[in-house]
Amino acid sequence: MSTTKYIINSGTQSISGSLEVQGTLKSNSTGVYRALLTQTGQIVGNNLQDFNYGLIIGETYSITSYVTGDDFSNIADVVSGTINATNSVFIATGQIPANYSNSSELTSGGGLIVDVLENTLGYDLIWIQTPLGGDGYYIAVNSNTGPIYNSFQRDKVEIITPFKYPFYNGGPSFPPFIVPSIISFINKDSFISIDVYDFMGGQSNDLLYYTPIEIKINQDPLTPVIVYGLNVSSFPYGNISIDVIAGENYVQTFYGDYVLVNNINELVIALNNDTTINYLGAFSVNEGVENGIILTTTERIKNQFSPNNTLTFEAFND
Repeated sequence: MSTTKYIINSGTQSISGSLEVQGTLKSNSTGVYRALLTQTGQIVGNNLQDFNYGLIIGETYSITSYVTGDDFSNIADVVSGTINATNSVFIATGQIPANYSNSSELTSGGGLIVDVLENTLGYDLIWIQTPLGGDGYYIAVNSNTGPIYNSFQRDKVEIITPFKYPFYNGGPSFPPFIVPSIISFINKDSFISIDVYDFMGGQSNDLLYYTPIEIKINQDPLTPVIVYGLNVSSFPYGNISIDVIAGENYVQTFYGDYVLVNNINELVIALNNDTTINYLGAFSVNEGVENGIILTTTERIKNQFSPNNTLTFEAFND
């Protein structure tokens, strides 16, 4: 009889008549991110029906032709001009204006709107529409770090994107086909991408309308972990950087701000104060090793950069 193996974090379980569990279960947690993504392109209308009976909260609208009597003041965060006047620009804070019965013309911006319903990841996601040109794709990166190594480890991430109709503009309407993926661009598994295809099979913009996305990430524990590193440049120097190394493999460089340091103690202070580098944890001097540095990080961060090898690092003058 064949044996089927299922991954359970770092171990496996084998099923062959009876259940055999191999390995040790970890006290991992699941981070959940749920949001509604809207990107309709520009919409021009003269009444609520033209906007599917409600403005999109967070969308930017221009009053391109105001008609006396209409009143948008109850749902308007004014960006420019004076509300209830031609050329006024506002961000909608609600769906239904106080009065929209006189056919004022509104024009929406049509950009990407992200309505976050739940987020237990411990950081925000920044969504960007087609950053490299082209059409029909959207990427998400960690708001604290940007797209760094193993931000979204492919074996720990589940992305669900159900079918949802786009904004109805009077013509044929078909649900777009949405394909989520983890992308390695410059760094391994550095961002999430969703590709949006129209019913003809081409990648297209303007097809997201309160489209749900759910991301679940199996996150390693925050148990403290000690990592050892070295300063490899001669003092004094100021272009402080950190190379992260997994076993013998270079993984990632973190570039800090310019700070002149004259010795190992000043270097450690600079590392702890740098908002890019201190993502890794807290640095201290390794008193027993010349030019030695200790990094107190977490099991989660250690496994992000080196799940299968010893993690080390080098501080240097870039």
